Amino acid sequence: MRRSIALIAVIAAAWLVGTQLAHGATTRTLSYDAAAFVDFSTATTHSGATGPCNPAPAPTRGSEFKGSFTGAEGGHILQVQLNAGARVTRLKYTILDQANDPGADSYLYLLRKRLAPGLQKEDGYSVMATVHSTGGVTSTRQFSDTTINNAVADPSNYTYFLELVNCNLALEPIGVQITLSMP
Repeated sequence: MRRSIALIAVIAAAWLVGTQLAHGATTRTLSYDAAAFVDFSTATTHSGATGPCNPAPAPTRGSEFKGSFTGAEGGHILQVQLNAGARVTRLKYTILDQANDPGADSYLYLLRKRLAPGLQKEDGYSVMATVHSTGGVTSTRQFSDTTINNAVADPSNYTYFLELVNCNLALEPIGVQITLSMP
């Protein structure tokens, strides 16, 4: 009888701990409309001469049309706020890629920049994830990256932002999603 009670107690405790662990981590998705990106004219790692576009296009602001970012070319950035301790698990990019040129794709980078004294302005900058469109079609598609470098967010020491580089005016970004696993 005592063994049965002890066994029931152990099973109940294991069930309780298991359900608490299963509900401990949650998933959160941050969504950003591509029309919210801001253009920039300075050459960076991705929009300048060393970037994916050949030749590097001058940035054009473009416009918004029913949630899509139309007529935009070159580099564009958007700051994002990641919760401390959250693990980035996916970067997803939705775009209408109508470019007929084989090399005219759109590139999206999730970046982080170290916030510390004594750094040169180029130091502390790293790519966490990247996705890009390929081939021209007439409907929207999604491209994802689940290989995330330095995936755990640390906003006390880093700032986070997205960089979007359009190599052609026929590329119409729709939106970006960052999936997080919350502690």
